[in-house]
Amino acid sequence: MATKKTVKKTSSKTAPGKSPEKATPKRTTAKAAPRKAPAKTTVKATTPVTTSEPEKQKSVNATSTSQQQTKVRKSYVILLIIIVLLGAALYYFRGLFVAAVVNGQPISRLEVVQQAEKQSGKQTLDTLVRDALIEQEAKKENVSVSDQEVNTEITTLQNNLKKQGQTLDQVLATQGMSQDDLRRLIRLDKLVQKMVGKNVKVSDQEINDYIAKNKDTLPTADDATLKKQVKAQLTQQKTNEAVQAWLSKLQQQANVVYFVQY
Repeated sequence: MATKKTVKKTSSKTAPGKSPEKATPKRTTAKAAPRKAPAKTTVKATTPVTTSEPEKQKSVNATSTSQQQTKVRKSYVILLIIIVLLGAALYYFRGLFVAAVVNGQPISRLEVVQQAEKQSGKQTLDTLVRDALIEQEAKKENVSVSDQEVNTEITTLQNNLKKQGQTLDQVLATQGMSQDDLRRLIRLDKLVQKMVGKNVKVSDQEINDYIAKNKDTLPTADDATLKKQVKAQLTQQKTNEAVQAWLSKLQQQANVVYFVQY
């Protein structure tokens, strides 16, 4: 006999008049991962290291020694710089100490000065004293000489030398003088002329008498030119005499203390 297999069908029964219900899909919610607790930062307390007294003393001594060594090095550097500067100064201003070198043997300026003083020391000192007295007296009498006056005198001198075929520089070189020396001498001479020469007078009678006594030695010229030349000569002569007397009086009244005897 054949065996009947009964297949049970599962059917959904719906109530009449009702629409079949749709199956609502279930939502799956993702579960949030559990938050991790923040890691705790542990601060370890550092125990201060205490230094013993001997170690402190060693540190202080080391620091002091280092400072002293630094100061010593700086002192050496400064000393070296000073030596270099002194050497450069001595080389640059060597003419102040050494006048010449003869086959390696130096001649000092002091030797030159000593020899010059022996030959003309007194004359040079007297001239300097005289110049100082003239300057002081001019200041006392409020007398001055302008640069224009000096320049005019130099121009006249240059023109006279040019007529003789010479130059001012050549003449100054033979005298061992410079332009500044000449300007100083002219200025002093002008000061004396203003203080002393203003009182010097030459009369017509003195001019005529001089011409009469020296007519054989005088140059040939007309009377006016000859009298002019003689007047200038006599004026210069009388001025020189007055200046000598004036300077002698100044020296007698001045307080001059000499520390060097020649």
